[in-house]
Amino acid sequence: MTGETLALVLLAAAKWITDLGIVWLVGVCAFRMISGPADDAGGPMEPPSVDRRLVRQAGCALAVLIVAAGARLYAQTWSSFGLDEPITGELARLVAGQTRWGGRWTWQVIAVGAAVPMAALVMARVPGGWLLLGAATLGVVGTAPMTGHALAHAGGPLRPMLLQILHLLAAGVWLGALFVLLSAGLGRPGASDGAAVARLVHRYSPVALTAAAVLAATGVLTAVLYIDHIPQLWQTGYGRVLLLKIGLFGLTAGLGAFNWRWVRPQLTAAGGPGRLRRSGAAELVAAAVVLAVTAWLVHLPMPHG
Repeated sequence: MTGETLALVLLAAAKWITDLGIVWLVGVCAFRMISGPADDAGGPMEPPSVDRRLVRQAGCALAVLIVAAGARLYAQTWSSFGLDEPITGELARLVAGQTRWGGRWTWQVIAVGAAVPMAALVMARVPGGWLLLGAATLGVVGTAPMTGHALAHAGGPLRPMLLQILHLLAAGVWLGALFVLLSAGLGRPGASDGAAVARLVHRYSPVALTAAAVLAATGVLTAVLYIDHIPQLWQTGYGRVLLLKIGLFGLTAGLGAFNWRWVRPQLTAAGGPGRLRRSGAAELVAAAVVLAVTAWLVHLPMPHG
């Protein structure tokens, strides 16, 4: 493996971890909104134990983002200097404080740092804590595209920034909330009750379908911005990786459609929640691969470049 390829692998891996953390954090907030309102009987849909699980998951997602921020700084520093000399704190500070990438990365770190005390407020059960954490999460998502292709787009950064923000939010609402549903929602007391699981899934399903549609639409519009001519899809490295991403997204969407069309109606049958766990896990594995390909794509030169 050449030094240039290794640098790309490090950058893509750090970006992948970052995106996993963002999707997870958005998913926690989305799931809280989906499951939080009262049910038809007027009582709370979720017991306090599930709320505690959601808080812990939000904290874990933020911990992943903090680790990912350090990994991205190391990878960027190694990409800039590591081919010739070992990475030192001085070199990392130089990249963080004296480069355009470092300035944008700093805003991302500030956004993650601002979300940490909001999660602490939720843990302390301060009224409005979830609303504040949701707002901080929007800040994390809003700064995420600052170190990608958006700011380098020839037509200006506004459209690609907005599209990528919506793209990340949609991924979190669909896939992040699915992960939380399988881990926290189905891990609650009474989760073996197919009727209770079905009520929760029926709340999640229309939101997930809408988010999947937004994810697909923003992905297509972003590709239109970055691909000038159709042959670039198979004539450039960026285009070929984009085609791979599209294929994997189709697989993920197909698994989601299977879950919605065939698994969801059978939740009240014997073994229904177990089938949902297995099929939902397959959907999440496919989605994680899509995120890995996306992280690689972000570090490839755009075709018009």
